[in-house]
Amino acid sequence: MSKNAHRHVITLVVCGLLTALGVILGGLLSIPAVPFGSYSLKIGFGVLPVILSGVLFGPAYGGIVGALTDLIQALLFPKGAYMPWFTVVGIFFGLVPGLFFMKKQKPTFLRLLAAVAAGQLFGSVFLNTLLLVELYGSPWQLIWVRLANQAVMIPLYAALLYAVCKLLARHKVLDKLERI
Repeated sequence: MSKNAHRHVITLVVCGLLTALGVILGGLLSIPAVPFGSYSLKIGFGVLPVILSGVLFGPAYGGIVGALTDLIQALLFPKGAYMPWFTVVGIFFGLVPGLFFMKKQKPTFLRLLAAVAAGQLFGSVFLNTLLLVELYGSPWQLIWVRLANQAVMIPLYAALLYAVCKLLARHKVLDKLERI
C-alpha cells in the first residue's frame, strides 16, 4: 500500500470515529429544548466532532462527517419525520469551519472562534431557523432564542476545540498522521 493510500485510510478511520462521536454526543447526550412548544433547539456537543473534522482534514471531510452525523442521528434517535434539508445544513457545520483551515493553518483560538462562529451563525441560527419556520411553522422569534444559545455555545465550542487541538499538538498526533 502506498503512503498516500495509507494516509487516506487513516483519515477515513478518524473521520468515522468522529462521526460516531458526533452521533452519540448529538443524539444520545444532548438536551432538547422546547422554547415555542415544539422541538426547535438542541443543547449539546454533537457538532464538535463535525467541526473538528473540518479543521483537521478540510471542508470536504468536514462536510461528509456533518452529513453522516446528521443522517445517522436521524436514523438512530428520530425526533420526527426525516427531513433531508437538515442533513444539508449538517454539511455546512463541517464545511464552513473547514474553509478556515484549507491551507493547514495553525488552529489559533481566534481562528477557531471565527470558524465556529461562521459555521454556527450560518447553519444553526440562519438556515436551521429558516427550515423550522418554513417546514413546521415555528415563529421567526425563534431566531432570537437560537442566537442567544449560540452566543454561549460558540465561545464554548471554540475553547473546547482549542484545547483538543493543543492536546493533539502536544502529543504530535497530527505530525504522526502527516508522516504516514
